[in-house]
Amino acid sequence: MDLLSKSWVVENAQKLRYDPIVFIDGISGKEAFLEITYVTNPGAAWSMLSDYPEFLTALAAFALLAIFIFRKHLELSEMPQQLIFGSICGGIAGNLTDRIFREPAAVVDFIDIYIPVVSYDYPVFNVADSGIFVGAASYFIWSLFEARSEKLNKELEPSP
Repeated sequence: MDLLSKSWVVENAQKLRYDPIVFIDGISGKEAFLEITYVTNPGAAWSMLSDYPEFLTALAAFALLAIFIFRKHLELSEMPQQLIFGSICGGIAGNLTDRIFREPAAVVDFIDIYIPVVSYDYPVFNVADSGIFVGAASYFIWSLFEARSEKLNKELEPSP
């Protein structure tokens, strides 16, 4: 999904850069709540480390390798963790593909959200970024429930 959407955005880059597709408007002024545009980002989230794309490429490759090596410790044999880490790894791989195969080494971003309540134009992102975010947030929430469940099970165990 990520690579397919980025491919379409790159094919239409010139038009999208200057004339984004508005999906959800309803806001007075030039801003739209949700639009598809075209930007590239050599950095990570919020353009952090933009001057170090090689470092980010190596970091992404290392993260995928670490998840693979430590998959047993991450209990990736269970379905919830498979879905969570599948989302995270898919996002990392999608952005890593951009960094390796695009010149210059930069990630294609295209989803632009404006939050009118606080007049904030959220940084433009892509499907891979969404996968990483949803996976990381899901892992955090799942970990909280898992810790609570383990604590309850220990309390219910009979003492020796």
